[in-house]
Amino acid sequence: MSSLVEKYLSEQKSVGGPFANEWLEFESLYQSRLWHELTLRVTSFVHRDELKQGDQLKTFYENFLSDFEHRINQLALVEIIIPITRTFKQVDQAIEFIQQIREKVKNNSIAVLLCDITIGKAYLVTKNLIETKKIIENLTPKFDELDHLTTVHSRFYDLASNYYRVMGNHNEYYQNALKYLGCIDLSIIPLKEKAERAFNLGLAALLAESVYNFGEILQHPVLDALKNTREQWLIDLLQAFNIGDVEKFDALKSLWQSQPDLRMAEIVLKKKITLLCLMDMIFAAGGSRSLSFNDVATRTKLPIEQVELLAMKALSLDLIRGSIDQIDQKLNMHWVKPRVLDLRQVATLKTRLDQWTNDVKQMSSLVEQQAGDILS
Repeated sequence: MSSLVEKYLSEQKSVGGPFANEWLEFESLYQSRLWHELTLRVTSFVHRDELKQGDQLKTFYENFLSDFEHRINQLALVEIIIPITRTFKQVDQAIEFIQQIREKVKNNSIAVLLCDITIGKAYLVTKNLIETKKIIENLTPKFDELDHLTTVHSRFYDLASNYYRVMGNHNEYYQNALKYLGCIDLSIIPLKEKAERAFNLGLAALLAESVYNFGEILQHPVLDALKNTREQWLIDLLQAFNIGDVEKFDALKSLWQSQPDLRMAEIVLKKKITLLCLMDMIFAAGGSRSLSFNDVATRTKLPIEQVELLAMKALSLDLIRGSIDQIDQKLNMHWVKPRVLDLRQVATLKTRLDQWTNDVKQMSSLVEQQAGDILS
């Protein structure tokens, strides 16, 4: 045991207090060179609420942890360092400290990623959005290349989603927030935070220009936090968008207009739900998927002269594929963008598959009946 460590532990033991047993255990494990067990105890110790204020953790690192940090698993070391950095009064000092640790763990790629994420969060806290953006853009391809889920994935997606929320980028926020929720156990999130995340995620889905698949969020258990609450209307609104229910969208107007972002985006939301309405009509049509302008106008509540523009917009966004018959005023579509289906849409798909099966059987029977004449 080094003289520095010996002196520090001796001083802490003499103080006693709530950590008296911890100091005795640290000393015993250190002297026995049981580094793994010591790492586990230290990891738990640095998260104690009593140490979140003051410079006790910083002193703990300088006088004790730094002595054997090279013997600790490098990823575990970064996990221990993170709560220590939160006690720094100056964010710049915390960032500098993490950068020093980053150099020490440079042989462990996951530990380096966690260091970068922690630095990114520090920049975000101080509203240094330029540096935060650089870190996210640098880390994104690295996480895309990983072929397995790591313990740091959730931290990255949390950083990215928080950054894009601040920037008002609904598309990126929605994608990263969903990924974050997919990496964690929802049961560990407090109900209040879960409801807040569900609400923000729902708003982002509605406001994001590229999100036309609402089945994914509607089936996510995080939305349960909003059920039977004052925000139940958001779930109802998402369900309306999922099937392009323009009537329900209008019926809920008094509720969703209470939310400033949605109220300001009314025109955008109207265009989006009419596109989703058209997609749902094409999906349900089956067969040749031919729709008359009149039918589309009736369902979308648009003037008939705007139906062609609606179809052109959907074609340009690659939401549907096919052709527009201006003479007969029909939309002849053969493809609609795949989406996560709800039970009603699955039932529609089942009906079409049953019809297809019957058509195949009838054709098979017809071939069998006429095969004799052909062969003879």
